[in-house]
Amino acid sequence: MSQQESTQQQLQHLIAERRLTPVFQPVVSLEGPQILGYEALIRGPENTALHTPAQIFAAARDTRLLAALEFACREVSCRRFMELELPGKLFLNMSPLSFTDGVCKADVIEEVLKEIGLDAERIVFELTERHPLKDADLLRAATVQLQKQGFGIALDDLGAGYSGLRVWSELSPDFVKLDRHFIFGIDQDPVKREFVRAILDIGFRTGNKVIAEGVESIEELNTLLALGIDHLQGFLVARPTTTPGRELNDKVRIWLQSAVPRSYDAFRHTVGDIAVACDTLSPDTNAGTVVKIFSDNPALNSMPVVEGDLPYGIVCRHELLAVFASRFAHELHAHKPIRSFISPQTIMVEYDRELRDVSKLVTEDPRQNLGIDFVVTARGRYRGVGKIRTLLRKVADDQLRSARHCNALTQLPGNVPLYEWVDRLLLIGKPFHVAYCDINNFKPFNDVFGYRRGDDAILLLAQILSESVDGRRDFVGHVGGDDFIVVFRSANWRECCHAILTRFARESGGLYPVGEDGSGSYWGSDRSGRRRRFDPLSLAIGAAQPDPERCRTHHDVALLLAEAKRSAKQRGGNILFESRRRVPSTKDLTA
Repeated sequence: MSQQESTQQQLQHLIAERRLTPVFQPVVSLEGPQILGYEALIRGPENTALHTPAQIFAAARDTRLLAALEFACREVSCRRFMELELPGKLFLNMSPLSFTDGVCKADVIEEVLKEIGLDAERIVFELTERHPLKDADLLRAATVQLQKQGFGIALDDLGAGYSGLRVWSELSPDFVKLDRHFIFGIDQDPVKREFVRAILDIGFRTGNKVIAEGVESIEELNTLLALGIDHLQGFLVARPTTTPGRELNDKVRIWLQSAVPRSYDAFRHTVGDIAVACDTLSPDTNAGTVVKIFSDNPALNSMPVVEGDLPYGIVCRHELLAVFASRFAHELHAHKPIRSFISPQTIMVEYDRELRDVSKLVTEDPRQNLGIDFVVTARGRYRGVGKIRTLLRKVADDQLRSARHCNALTQLPGNVPLYEWVDRLLLIGKPFHVAYCDINNFKPFNDVFGYRRGDDAILLLAQILSESVDGRRDFVGHVGGDDFIVVFRSANWRECCHAILTRFARESGGLYPVGEDGSGSYWGSDRSGRRRRFDPLSLAIGAAQPDPERCRTHHDVALLLAEAKRSAKQRGGNILFESRRRVPSTKDLTA
């Protein structure tokens, strides 16, 4: 019996006897955060040549048993998933090659699930790009049938092959899983960041959820969150295990909740956004060797000195060459370690520090050489370098865009970023609440006590709103005058609104001139020019929860919110009005 025949026989027995052990790795949704589901992975019998997934599936392909093996893997995974009573969805791997076998037909799969008691809506089939199927029509027909039956479809390992984007456009999957190649070291690789940014943009526009696979470090996590990722899995969250937890452990939950803010902020960029990887020097490298490197590379102005992941500083080209320009310098210094020539102008900054802060640090020192790099660190560990000219150019671009789209008084985002954020949430079907905040009797207050105190009232409300919401999840926009809109993704949005009302009622009394305590009425002119008494400043909040299925764009949300605001204003005083409507009235839509 040949080796292949022996392997085939072992594999046939293994499949028939279901001697397959499923392990599960959680897929996390950052909405919460919470576990979205679990990917099922398979292990064969221990201490055999068919134990690891690579071994067992390679053998199955060689012996034409891939479809039968995958079917057995799906069955044991589904049964174990139900036995463990795991929440959420079950992600099952399926190679496109197995679609050529009848055991992958939707009705056959559904029959097995019915026996197990698992609903089709909880199953997501992952189609890997590593083993493409030449018959695209067969693949498309099979996935369409599965989706009609209620199954979800995920495109796995995007970027691992050459046809991923074409398959994505043809299949319209529910999920797209980024190949771990693009996740590993993304915090230090600007090319990977741009690739992921582009994929997220496509996913956003097509309504597909993007999952980052293989997240292993806090630095990778923070970079992904800053880019806008909403779903992830990897060793940082949990390793595959036979008995996974039903909830995230406290350590992981804290990581996810305290990581880089993910709420829309078009104008906040950090040093990590411009950090790049480059060649480094060991602190013990001979200075003469570095002089030759600079001589051979005229465009190279500086190099970082790093030992392991511990940064020492920057060696500046013109400083080092100036030392070696003197007579006998080469004989004196060539064999000295380069650590002795680190520039006193070296700047080291953490990757999450805002660019504008670092810009001040650089420009306030008149001795600083704008041509050299600075060291970017993550909790003191080397992460890359940033170029000062790139930093200054990026800050200038940010300031220009900020001036174009931010409110001049409060520096909060205005209409354009607000509309973009609402449209994004609608497109990807994210649940959210919107609250329109408007100061009652602001115009007469402004007329009677002056524009300066009117500005103070607006600034007070802006401060209260910004400090009361969760900056990781919620968005505060200033749409003009005394009008603000808050987009809440936090579950405790109602409590936040009541806290805002309480604080405004307490602190707005300090806006009145000496002799006025803000508790009594005052005389002023209404919009018709008639003199009458006005109540003190108060805050009206009109809130609603738009239906992403029926609200098409931010225009629909604006109409819905206008209704809620009117109702809140009509009631007077510090009040939160919650609209029961989730779409604008027909009259507003046809107006």
